[in-house]
Parts: sequence; C-alpha cells; structure tokens
Amino acid sequence: MAEIKAYSTDLDMFRQVFSSPQRRNLLRTLHYEIDLPTYSKNRIFCLERRREHRANNESFTRGMRDLYDVIGSWGMHGIDLTLVASSPMDPGRRPPELEPGLMHERWSFDDNYLTLDEVSLPQTQSVEALRIANGARSMHPSAIGRIISSLPHLQRLALELNAPKAKRVEMQDEHRSCLAHALVSTSLSNLRTLNIYIEQGIPSNHNFQNRPYDPKYPNGDILNAAIRQLAENTHLTNLSLTGDWLVSPELFNGEKTFPYLEKVNIQGALITYDGRWYYTGNPTDIEASYENIRDDVDDGSDSDSNSSFNSKGGDPLPEGREALLNGHEPYHMWRTRPDPQMFDPLMKIMATAIPRMPSLQNFRFSMGTNSMFYHGIIFEYLKPRQHTEWFEYPRSLAEMDKIRCYVTCMPEARWDVPGDVFALWKEVVGDRGAVAVETFPM
Repeated sequence: MAEIKAYSTDLDMFRQVFSSPQRRNLLRTLHYEIDLPTYSKNRIFCLERRREHRANNESFTRGMRDLYDVIGSWGMHGIDLTLVASSPMDPGRRPPELEPGLMHERWSFDDNYLTLDEVSLPQTQSVEALRIANGARSMHPSAIGRIISSLPHLQRLALELNAPKAKRVEMQDEHRSCLAHALVSTSLSNLRTLNIYIEQGIPSNHNFQNRPYDPKYPNGDILNAAIRQLAENTHLTNLSLTGDWLVSPELFNGEKTFPYLEKVNIQGALITYDGRWYYTGNPTDIEASYENIRDDVDDGSDSDSNSSFNSKGGDPLPEGREALLNGHEPYHMWRTRPDPQMFDPLMKIMATAIPRMPSLQNFRFSMGTNSMFYHGIIFEYLKPRQHTEWFEYPRSLAEMDKIRCYVTCMPEARWDVPGDVFALWKEVVGDRGAVAVETFPM
C-alpha cells in the first residue's frame, strides 16, 4: 500500500481502503488520474468542441474537489502526489483495436487547457511532493497555481508542461505570467527541489518573428525572475529547467546569493521569451524547404454545430497553414553558431552568478542540444569528485580532485569564448582548478 494508483471514478473505494489511520501511514506515493468524459468512435477524428471542453473542465474540477475531500483531513503525512487527467478514449487507455491511426491532436489542436476557474481549494497538509505529469491532457498554469497554493508543506515540485503554439502569442504570455505567479506562492517557502520540463515547439524557420521585442529585455522576463527569487529566498537545493527552456539573463541577474543551490541543470532553447535568437548565421548557406502541403482549409475547431459534432468523418487539419503560422514552414535552420551579442552576455552573467552559489556542486547548461544537436554547446561547472556528463575529460584521475569548468562543443558547433568569460571561469576554479574547451567527438 506504499504506492497506489487511483482514478477519480474509484475514489469512494480509495476512501474506504484508507479510512484507517494505520493504512494511511503506509501510503507514500499516490498517482491520481482524473477521469474526463469519454467520447464515441465517431468523435475520434474530430477536434474537441467548446461543449466538450466545458465538460472536461467540470470533470477536472469535480475530480480535484473529491480528492481534497478525502486527503484534506489526513493531517501531516508526507505523500508524493502525481496528478494527471485523461479520458478512457485517450492514448494508453482506449481499446487496442482503436489505436492505429487515431488522432492525438483532437483535444490539443486548439490549445485547450484544463482550468479551475473560480475554485478555491482548501489547504491540505498531507502532500510533501507534487508532480503534474505530462499526460494526455494539459493543465493551465493558473490551475497549477491554485493547486500549489493549497499545499503549504511542499518540498519537491515537478511540472511537465506543454506551451501554447507559437502563433498564440497572447496565450504564451498569459501562461508564463500565471506560472510565474504560481512560483512566488508562499506555499513554496519549504521547497527544496524544483523540476520544470516544458515542450515549447521551437521554430524550425529561423526567420520566424511574430512578436515585438520587449523594450525592457531581459528585465521583462517575469518567469525567470520568479525562479531566481525562489532560489534566492528559499532553501531550494536542486533546480532543473529542461525541455525547451526560454532562458534569459534575468535568471541570474542581481547581486543576491543563491545560498542553498547544490545542483543546477538548464536546457536552453535557441530563442528568448520575446522571440530573440541566441544563434546567428548566414541564411543563404542553407536552402529553405517545405515539408507540408500549403492549404487554406478552415479547421472549424471552435465550432459547436450539430453536424460537425456528430460527424462520422474526421475534421480537416490544415497542417500546412499551421506549420507556417507556428514557424515550422519553411524548414530553414540556418542559425548554426552563437550570436556574440546575445549568447556571450548570457554566458558572462552565468559565470558571475556561480560564485554567488556557495553550496554549488555541479552546474550544467546547454544551448540548442534539443533542436540542433550537432550545433549545441554544453557548459559544466563541477566541484571535486563530481562527474561530467558530456566532457571527455578528465585527462587524469587527479583532475577529478579539482574544481572544473568544461565547455563541450558538439561536432558542428563553433564558439570563440570571450576573454572576459574565460577569465571569470579561471577565477571561479582558482589557481588549482581546470578550465577547458573541447569538441565532442562523434
């Protein structure tokens, strides 16, 4: 009984099983999956309509309230709670004979997110760790914020998120604002570990620009600022920002220390929160190409017409138009090297931040390794006896006893390390430390 998976439809049985305090004391990990309404075979290839989305939100809200009704009175307990929501017809739950060819985009094509609008969740003392899993359906950051605020004893927080598509600029900004607000909650005063994984959909058209630059850059980056403040003001020990993280100098800005940080891992995306690019190159060096058929078909994704809702056929997907609007057409990945005016200041402020992390054991930062692996760059700071993830060193076992700063350039990456950045690394490792830059062999 230490690890239990429960669906919201089984919650009455879960309540009965754990009505005994002795049994509750055995529970350490609860994976709770909220059942959303099922849909018929006729709707498999049709996009989610507004009425379906409203029904999903109602089920999600009811499922959260029911869970809190059960665990809200348990008192201090130390549960690791994983939350996910899905329909019995979603991938992984529907009958195997329906799997081939089914459309995964039916619920996410219009960037639908589950919300807890105007819902106040009671304070729950029993949860020590929370994981929002990247399941079939995505939760809106405002809902995540409400959940976080109801858990005053959180020590570990893991979020697996899907960002809105690039064409939805206002929605992207709203999500970042809501997530930033969630991360400054007083409920996180005891936080020790923060892991955020985000799928961002980085444009593969490197000419893509669909928003004005922020005149306050990087100070307008409220999300990275919120995470920095969390690391400055709490006992945060482990910080991991992975997937396609829109990093900016605001994450390391200021003069305050990060007193408890021991491990940092950041997978930076090639772009910033306001659409600037960290890489540059020559557009004429690489020929642009189109992989999708361009079309002007109206997807009808916001329709509630009865004929569409009851359709036995599938809704059309304007894949070419979507690819164009979201920066994936044409395929033109010509930014192949760091832009000194963007990338170098980021690396410099990162180098100045490391001495403000007195407890730091290892710091790993990568740029472009998700979308342009062969042009990626990895930086690692390691205390003695800490193992490198990418670098081919140490040359000797004795080097393991040193403080080290390593830079790994993937096979096609080229970066001339600025002298002031290299000098900062030398200062960080001290006279007995090691600083090295190498190309990763393939």
